[in-house]
Amino acid sequence: MERESRQRPRPPVGAASFIFDPELSDPAPPERLTAIPEGALAERLRWIVAAEAVVERALFVFVIAFGLCLAALMFAQVVLRYVFASPFVGIEELALLFGAWFYFLGMAYVTRNGEHIHGGILTLVVKNRNAVRGVRLLMTILGIVACVVFGFYAVSYALFEIQTGRLSSYMRWPKGWWSASLIFGFSGTAVYMALQAVNQLADLIACIRAGKES
Repeated sequence: MERESRQRPRPPVGAASFIFDPELSDPAPPERLTAIPEGALAERLRWIVAAEAVVERALFVFVIAFGLCLAALMFAQVVLRYVFASPFVGIEELALLFGAWFYFLGMAYVTRNGEHIHGGILTLVVKNRNAVRGVRLLMTILGIVACVVFGFYAVSYALFEIQTGRLSSYMRWPKGWWSASLIFGFSGTAVYMALQAVNQLADLIACIRAGKES
């Protein structure tokens, strides 16, 4: 059964989204908070919200651009291979380049919108809504730790390739162009998860002070 999410979709979705939560009984779980503050918190952090809006637009444009470039390369390779029987090996390297940027920038973008995979089993056994908020905050913090750990090794490798000036096998382009996607992807994801944690903490404190679970 589809359960309509109470989370307000962010552009460019612009329509009701659906998140699978297996619980169908009351009380309904609290809505999931994204990295973007709203309400009073957004007013206090309006300079962050304004700066993030610029970053979001740039992320969106680049994700779309790299995705279109990747699709165009795949189409060109099919035509060259099966129509002209003359495939271009360099396309495979370029596809990895555009694919890496598409994936890692997309990782940061979906984290920003809160569209990454969520689990719903918690709300089957925990009915206290503030407890659910607390566990979600803890999971976000653990996600930040995991992102920092994996990102550290990924970024270290990327910086190594950039500093050594290694070149790709066929195109002879700097391999740092490929590896730099790791830096932007993990950095953006960690920042957005940190913003989400701040948003969740502020919401939890506000609900506790209000003495309610709503």
